[in-house]
Amino acid sequence: MINCYELNGEFNEKGINFEEFNKIETCLNNNLAEIHNIPVEAIILIINEYSKKISKNREILRMEGASFLCFYLKKINMEKQLKLNLKNIEYLNKFVQIEDEKYIKAQPKGIVCHWMAGNVPTLGIYSVIQSILCKNGNILRVSKGTVNAIYNLLKLLDNILVEYMGNTYSSKTLLKNIALIYFDSFDENLNSLMSLKADVRIVWGSKIAVDAICLLPKKTTCKDLIFGPKYSFAVFDKSAIESHDFEEYLENLVTDIIAFDQKGCSSPQVLFIEKSKLNIKNIAKMLSLKFEKIIKRYTNLDLDEAIAAKILNKRGEYLLSLDKLAYISKGLHYTILIDKELKLEEAITGRTIFIKEVNDILEVCPLITKNIQTIGVASKDRKRILEFADRVTTVGVDRVVKIGYMNFYDSPWDGCLIMSELVRWCSISIKGMI
Repeated sequence: MINCYELNGEFNEKGINFEEFNKIETCLNNNLAEIHNIPVEAIILIINEYSKKISKNREILRMEGASFLCFYLKKINMEKQLKLNLKNIEYLNKFVQIEDEKYIKAQPKGIVCHWMAGNVPTLGIYSVIQSILCKNGNILRVSKGTVNAIYNLLKLLDNILVEYMGNTYSSKTLLKNIALIYFDSFDENLNSLMSLKADVRIVWGSKIAVDAICLLPKKTTCKDLIFGPKYSFAVFDKSAIESHDFEEYLENLVTDIIAFDQKGCSSPQVLFIEKSKLNIKNIAKMLSLKFEKIIKRYTNLDLDEAIAAKILNKRGEYLLSLDKLAYISKGLHYTILIDKELKLEEAITGRTIFIKEVNDILEVCPLITKNIQTIGVASKDRKRILEFADRVTTVGVDRVVKIGYMNFYDSPWDGCLIMSELVRWCSISIKGMI
């Protein structure tokens, strides 16, 4: 059974039940013409007002990642992202002349179906807003654990009016092009029916989830955007460690670790530090003090039993070893593990960070695979970081960002300019016609 919590611009907190997707598809197709006629500049203004509403809602701001989302939805950022993806946002409004007798326009793909992972509650908004900017209809299937969060976020998109070029535009038009749903992820029939409605399938999730959805039947014209499991880590070079900003870098690392319970693909699992005047033990002690300071801001530090068991096992392993060290909190608030083996450790999550010392940060390059998404970097040497970034992105890394910004959603993401994939590039050649 499909539980639909928002359809045709109307919200239902308990959900309306459907057995298949025909009514949902019909509603979305009927509403595409309305969003097609809205200038993209007006959509950006609506989203900017949406950002303001989120920023003023104290309850929503308690949600993990809501503050990041506010920044992302601002007008200046939306314009920047569209220009990066499409070069000229006017392509979304009309046929633009590119040669003497040739014009192109970015038309919507149609219906975009989103399968959302449950590890980052706000991820569904990032996904659907990019599609809305490209004027697509959307079926947003979220996890059971994030239904309430996405429902409450989407409700704030309601009742927004903006003026643009003498006309008034309503956020209701955007909402009419979003269907918020949930159904059991193991329901192969409903997954298949949803897949067959898609002109684009966007999948965020584990390898098992991604593989299962990729095997579903789909239209021959359907485009797939797959965002499967990835791994991220951090590096601090000597210039950062020996700088006056080192303690700030450590604080920023802690915020990257704590965000989303360290379950995000962009969450750091290992910290590689370059040899410096500070030894690794002192750095670990300083990091533990930063954890103690920052975790006081967080009210919910509970962990799943399975994660807690993994942490306890790792702590035992490191505490009992003669060549390993552990700096741990009294409870399970944080765990810092030190050893000499140059490798990427299995992600434990639950605010667990492995620290390893290297002679040169370039020593991490042989560890890189195409499974690495983000490297957070602390450095004072711009030239060296550009060299480092070129080396690691050549062999597989998608993002190199300054420490503290690892979990900021950005474009490109996982090596993909998403909005450029959510349009069809259509052309008119009128040579000889007129």
